[in-house]
Amino acid sequence: MQHPEWALLQVSLRERLEEAWREFAAKYTDSDGRLVPSGRPIGRDGADDFLEAIFNWPTLYALGGSPELLERCLRIWRGVGGQLEELGLFSDGFEIGYDWFHIGEGLELFYGLCLADPTNPELVEAVTRFAGLYLPDSPVGNYDERLNIIRAPHNGAGGPRPGIQDGLTRFGTERVEMRTYGLPVHGLPGIRMWDDLDAPGNAERMAEAMQRRFGSGDVAVNLSAVSLVTLAWLLTGERRWRDWVEHYVAGWMQRAEDNGGLLPDNVGSDGVVGGEPVGSWFGGLYGWTWPHGIHSLLPSALNAAAGLRTVGGGESGFALVRGILDAVAEQAIREVPAAREMTMKRRWSTHFGDEFEHELELWPTRLAPEGWFDYQPPQAAFPVWLWWHARGQEDYERLAALRNTGGWDWRRVRQFRSKEEAGHEDAWFAALADGSVEQFAGRLLQVAHRQVDERLAAMRADDITSGFDQDRWQHANPVVTEALVMTALGAPQALYNGGLQHSLVRYLDPLSGRPGLPPRVAALVESIDPERAIVQLVNLDAEAVELVLQAGGFGEHIIERARTTALASGIESELRPENASRLTVRIEAGEQIRVTMKLTLHGGVPRLA
Repeated sequence: MQHPEWALLQVSLRERLEEAWREFAAKYTDSDGRLVPSGRPIGRDGADDFLEAIFNWPTLYALGGSPELLERCLRIWRGVGGQLEELGLFSDGFEIGYDWFHIGEGLELFYGLCLADPTNPELVEAVTRFAGLYLPDSPVGNYDERLNIIRAPHNGAGGPRPGIQDGLTRFGTERVEMRTYGLPVHGLPGIRMWDDLDAPGNAERMAEAMQRRFGSGDVAVNLSAVSLVTLAWLLTGERRWRDWVEHYVAGWMQRAEDNGGLLPDNVGSDGVVGGEPVGSWFGGLYGWTWPHGIHSLLPSALNAAAGLRTVGGGESGFALVRGILDAVAEQAIREVPAAREMTMKRRWSTHFGDEFEHELELWPTRLAPEGWFDYQPPQAAFPVWLWWHARGQEDYERLAALRNTGGWDWRRVRQFRSKEEAGHEDAWFAALADGSVEQFAGRLLQVAHRQVDERLAAMRADDITSGFDQDRWQHANPVVTEALVMTALGAPQALYNGGLQHSLVRYLDPLSGRPGLPPRVAALVESIDPERAIVQLVNLDAEAVELVLQAGGFGEHIIERARTTALASGIESELRPENASRLTVRIEAGEQIRVTMKLTLHGGVPRLA
């Protein structure tokens, strides 16, 4: 058979990325794995930026990257950890104390390493040490078991960290980079708008209010810590991790239920929603009001719900996500987004291109005492991940309705790259719904190749003698994995603010046990119906190959029946699973086959091994 375009593009992309990461490592890392040129971020911010530089490299390894790639990822993780310890931002390998919006970003590299190399004792020890910071018996005291709260918005290896910034004495209009987010604290006398911060004493009063309001008590964005503790359970199976996840998430679920189904964003130091220091159920750090609203609340809620589902706690946690989505969708308006002020305008204008000038459905992303505000286009990743995890009809219909009313073409595969190296979830969902996955895969993989071209050009043009810039490494990272994850693993790219990389399937070498596809084999998940998965496999090699196909990234699904269909001849063969979640597939030289599996979703015990 003539090999399909998507298969050729997927294999060639992996081959190109193998060369690209080596070029990046040669330019931006030293022999110990530290990033160059070195420098120190300002204040508490910035530790995550160092680790975000190669956040998706372990994913490339897990899809078939070379052993040298895994070794280099580990070296950079160790080297950057030491670099951050010297800068006073890390202690014993973990963030001293910051918000989980950023801690989650910085942990994506570590999470990927653990999923790629789960038997590595160094990683197992590290994840249990990090997750242990949030157990009741931790000496640093991040967690209050009696009140079931994490004690501060900023937390970590140093325990609850007071305030929002060391030595913050004023917050005025000179903070031009923060103007787009508006006032951090509403309701201060004499400060009704941004320019009021110029009045004598107002910048000082705002800083004092911020230090107090964001300095203690639990906040909803801390729910992303659930991913870390879930990972400890996946690696060890120890009950203490599962118990913490179930208890901590249950606390927030009860608070949302008591709040009419809508997740509050803070709990006071006394364990009361809206208690001191915030005084209202909204207005906490990275909550409903400031700075990102649902763009920080929804990832946290999804991470918590997915973690609860993974450890065996059922699907009830997804009510946190549905409550947020339904609340903002009820307030939707239709307008031309280009004509409105919004915090993420540059992102959306890049994302939608010419459609940004069309009338689109806009959702409010934030809530203040004055009401809903900061209307923006819906970020499709959130309802897509909800549907992917829960696989329910209600969530599918929510997505289908948004597709019908959103105002943009969901079939269009756009050429852009966001910080998260994601954003094509709408086109992927449309392809699954329409049965056009092969065409989508070809277009998305072409986009990925162009992204590699752009990043390589930027990296080669970068004069690293120009000084320290903590964002430069991420801007130059030439490794792109979203297209590989969507096509081969049957899932969106991991939620960037602290999500684990869940997947419908996982590929393993039957001899070495390491994850990944054989070098010249391409894979495409064609269907992810609730009870069935279809995966197309193409062997571009001149020799037959075998691989192990696992149902679920953690082996959480049970394969009831499986069959292969040779697409050239139409011959079908039954496959007998070697255990509940795995089967071995042989693909002859040049062959193209389709594997159809009848699954019981979440019927097994998830584990990483």
